[in-house]
Amino acid sequence: MSWNVFVMRCPPEVDAIDQMAADWEPPSLGTGRDVRAVLAEVLPGVEYSTSGWADWESAGFSLSTLVDEVDDAPVAGVSLIVHGHDATAAQAVLAIADALNARALDIGSGDFLTQDSARFSFASWRAYRDRVLDLGRPSFPSRDSFG
Repeated sequence: MSWNVFVMRCPPEVDAIDQMAADWEPPSLGTGRDVRAVLAEVLPGVEYSTSGWADWESAGFSLSTLVDEVDDAPVAGVSLIVHGHDATAAQAVLAIADALNARALDIGSGDFLTQDSARFSFASWRAYRDRVLDLGRPSFPSRDSFG
């Protein structure tokens, strides 16, 4: 299960995605080369596959994104896929958005993340994940335990 965030350039007065006009198109974040350079700056050691996937790991979370646009092609937005438990993931997401001069949209809530809301948003997702996966459940009994 992952916390999914979409980074794009949006008007600052918009608080949620449902406030956007249906025909609105986000301005480019830059070229594929530009976006990959920003990710490499914000996420030192990020690794790219030949298919365009970027993967980065820290002690408490990992982050993946697909930037498969060719070097000179415009990139409208970047989907960030976050796994893990460490709340610093929220700060990493905001750092990427800031470096791209963009905003981060929590796909689950439809709200744009701010310094005040990002940690809460990540914590809410983590609580949901833990509840759905029932991470506190006991292990399944073996066949032998049924006599």
